[in-house]
Amino acid sequence: MFELAPRLLAVLDAGDPVVVATAVAMSGSAPSGVGTSMAVLPGGQVVGTISGGCVEGSLFVTAEQVLADGVPVLERFGFGFDDDPDDPDAVWAPALRCGGRIEVLVRRIVPGDPVVDVLRRAASGVPTSLAVSLEADTLGAVVTAPDGCRGRVFVERADARPRCIVVGAVEFAVAVTNAAAVLGHAVTVVDPRPVFLTDERFPAADERIVGWPTRVLEGLPIDASTVVVVLSHDERFDAAVIDLALRRGAGYVGAMGSRATHERRTAELRALGTPDLGRLRSPIGLDIGAETPAEMAVAITAEVIAVRRGAPGGALAGGAGPIHRRAVAAASG
Repeated sequence: MFELAPRLLAVLDAGDPVVVATAVAMSGSAPSGVGTSMAVLPGGQVVGTISGGCVEGSLFVTAEQVLADGVPVLERFGFGFDDDPDDPDAVWAPALRCGGRIEVLVRRIVPGDPVVDVLRRAASGVPTSLAVSLEADTLGAVVTAPDGCRGRVFVERADARPRCIVVGAVEFAVAVTNAAAVLGHAVTVVDPRPVFLTDERFPAADERIVGWPTRVLEGLPIDASTVVVVLSHDERFDAAVIDLALRRGAGYVGAMGSRATHERRTAELRALGTPDLGRLRSPIGLDIGAETPAEMAVAITAEVIAVRRGAPGGALAGGAGPIHRRAVAAASG
């Protein structure tokens, strides 16, 4: 649900209710992860998705009912039964072609609901969590102490927005900034040239800092969730920026340039005694034949995702094992 927070708040702040359907449990093959949501806004507008189309039609009908009466519903989709085949509530509707099972909590949120404050924290990038009961008699109720309660509880968490630092206000950086922002990163663009680093060129950036990149990065928070993308192609500071990013433990460090540039840069980094050179992604991006700035942004952000998920980044066709690596998290007590 937290991925929809800005859209939901726009409606709630206007005084209207919303209905949110959230995947609270999954098993087997499923098209998305636990915590993904779709919402029905006033006028029947739908935002978000859970299954990519398999269950959304049925959920829309349920959402209309929940909007009208305010009674939350726990829907089940898949094939077969759970541990108690004699329980009529345990029947799973045969709606997932992939063969998995999904449980979806459908609940109404109104202005003034305690959930609104949680959504506001998530939208502002503040780490937060929300626990709701999945028990029949308290379905959808907010649980204040999930560790001490009995019965099934679903806990959804929103971490702080990961930071993406883009060095070099080149045209490729515009496309990378836009793509990273769409993926939920707080993007900072750094360049010593104010003529290129403008609000008009980088409207999606959270920060635009004009300054010498190494000095700027020394003052920015960098940790394992941080992405550093070096697109400046400037031999005056590129190696120093990469060295700084790797030493401070950035989760992803990538640098644009030809293979020849990479070799020269690597030699300079070795001379600097840069640690963890094996983590440097250079030339940057997955090999998808990208040429335009927009295509390069896809290649770069795809590699960022692959590194974060620990995925090889190759084609799914011909592979084996689960497609989705996202952890399934439904708590029970």
